Amino acid sequence: MRIRIGFYIYVLFLGVLQANAQSFDIIKTTPQKDRNAKAFAIFDKAYLKKDSLTAFNALAQLNNIAKQLQDKPLELTVYELKVDYYAENYGYTPHSIACFDAAIDLSRKYDMPVKEGNFIFKKGLLYDANKKYVPACANFLKAYDLFKKVGFDNVPDISKHLRELASFYYKLGDFEISKGYLLEALAHKPSEHDQIALHNTIGMIYRSNAGYDNAILYFNQTLALAKKYNEPAWQGIATGNIGSVYFLQKDYDVALPYIKTDFETSFKYGDNINAAIAMLRLVTIDIERKNFSEADKGLSTVETLIKPQQGLALKQRIDDYALRAELDEQTGKPAEAIVFRRKYESAGDSLVKQQDALAVQRLKLNYEINKQQFEVAQLNAKAKAEAIARNTLIGILLLLMVITVLLYNRQKLIIKRDQAALLLEKSRADQERDKARLALIDYTDNLRQQTGLAENFKAELDDIREKAGLTYQQRLAQLEDTLQAHIMTDRAWQEFKGLFENVHTRFFANINSRFQNLSETDLRMLALIKLRLSNREMANMLGVTMEGIKKAKQRLRKKIGLPEESNLEETIGNIG
Repeated sequence: MRIRIGFYIYVLFLGVLQANAQSFDIIKTTPQKDRNAKAFAIFDKAYLKKDSLTAFNALAQLNNIAKQLQDKPLELTVYELKVDYYAENYGYTPHSIACFDAAIDLSRKYDMPVKEGNFIFKKGLLYDANKKYVPACANFLKAYDLFKKVGFDNVPDISKHLRELASFYYKLGDFEISKGYLLEALAHKPSEHDQIALHNTIGMIYRSNAGYDNAILYFNQTLALAKKYNEPAWQGIATGNIGSVYFLQKDYDVALPYIKTDFETSFKYGDNINAAIAMLRLVTIDIERKNFSEADKGLSTVETLIKPQQGLALKQRIDDYALRAELDEQTGKPAEAIVFRRKYESAGDSLVKQQDALAVQRLKLNYEINKQQFEVAQLNAKAKAEAIARNTLIGILLLLMVITVLLYNRQKLIIKRDQAALLLEKSRADQERDKARLALIDYTDNLRQQTGLAENFKAELDDIREKAGLTYQQRLAQLEDTLQAHIMTDRAWQEFKGLFENVHTRFFANINSRFQNLSETDLRMLALIKLRLSNREMANMLGVTMEGIKKAKQRLRKKIGLPEESNLEETIGNIG
C-alpha cells in the first residue's frame, strides 16, 4: 500500500514538472524579440504566487530553453524573474541582491554592457526602495558611468533611468543634482507622461529655491503638455502648482482660482495629500482675510483628508496644527490655541528628526560620489599609463595629462570636502543638540567598516602564510602593516573616548563609582559593550581573537562582581 501511495506521489510530482515545462514550451516558437515579454507574462500569471519549489522548477526549465535557443537576454531574464518572485513573496532579501550580482556577472561575461548597466541600476532601485541609500547611490553611479561609456543613445529607456536617478536625489533634498539629471532626461526623448512629470519637477525645484519666474515657466509648459496629451489629472496638478507660486508671493487674488481648481481636481482623482495641501493654502488666505468660518470648515476638510494617511502627511498635519492655533488665537480661544501650538511643536520635532536623518544620508552620499569619482579617475589613469608604455613621446604627454587630471580632481575633491565641512559646521550650529550623537554614529560606522576590512586582511594573511613562498613576503608585510592600521590604537582609543564621552557624558564616572580597580583596557571593553558591538567587531577593532573577547568579558564579570544569572551586555547598557 505504501509503495502504491509513493508511486502516485512520484507520478503527481512528474506531472507538476511536465506542466511547468509545457507552460514555457511556447517560448521555443516565439520570435526572439518577443521572448522576454512572453516569459514575464507566463511567469506572472502561472508562477509568481506559487510555492518556491514550483516556481524555481519552472525557472530552471526556462533557463534550459534559453540555453537551447542560445538566447542570452532570455537567460538573463531568468534572474529578473527570480528577483520578482522574492520581492512579491518575501520582500527585500539578500537572495534578491545575489540574483542581481549573478546577472551582472553573466552580462559582463557575455559582453552585454547595456544589460549589465540595467541590472546594476535595478539593484540600486531595490536598495532605494528599502531605504538603503548609500549602496543605492553607489549602484546608480556605476550604472550611469556605464551608460555614459556605452552612449546614452544606445541605452533603451535612458530617459526613464535619468528621471529615476533625479527622483532619488530630489527625495533626499539634493535639488541641484536632481535638476541636472532632469534636464538630461528631457534631452533624450522621454515618453509623453515623463515629459509632463519632468517639466513639473523642474518647476518644483525652481519654486523651492524662490526662482518664481522659472517655476511659472515650467509649470505653464507642464499644463500645456497635459492638455496636449489629454491628461486631466496632470492639468489639475499643474494648475495648482501655478497657483502655489502666486500664493508664495502673496498674490492671493491671482492664486485663488488656480488653488481651487487644484483642490477640486485632486479630490476628484483621490489624491488626498495634494487636496489637503491646496485646502491649507485656501485656509491661509481665509485667515488672512478674516473669513474665519470658511477657514474652520477648510481645516475640518483637511483633517478628514489626512486622517487615513498617518505618517505620510506629517508636513500637512504640522501646517494644520499651526493654522488651527492661529485661528483659535484670532477668534478668542487662547486655551485651544495653546493645545494646538503644543501639537504643532511636537509634530515639528518629528519632522526635524526626519530631516536630520536625510542630512546624514546626504553626507554619506557625498562621500560615495567622491569615492566613485576617484575610482573612475584611477581607472582612467591606468589606461593612460598603458598608453605610455606603447609610445614614449605620446606616453610623456599622456603622463602630464594624467598628473594634471589627478591634480584637478584632487583639487575638486578638496573643494567638495571643504564645502561639505562648511555645510556640516552650519548644520552643527543649527542642530547643536544632535552633534555629538551624529559624530559618534559616524565614527562607529567607520570602525565597523574598518573591522570588515580587517577581517579580509586577516583572511588574506592566513592564505599567504600557508603559501609561505618568497614571492609573497613583501605582500605579507604590506598586509600586516595595513591590518595594524585598522586596529584601535591607543591614539584612536583616546579620540573615540572623547566622542563617546560627548554622548554618554556620565558613563565612565558611573562605572568608576560602581566598580573599583578598573583598568583603561577594561574601560575600553565596557565602552564597546555599551555600543552593543558584536564579539567579532570588538575582536577586529582590538586586534584579538573572538575567544580573547569572550575571556575578557568573563574577567570583567568577575572583576565587577556580576552574578552568573545577570546579563553583562544588559547591565552595562543600562548604565547612563
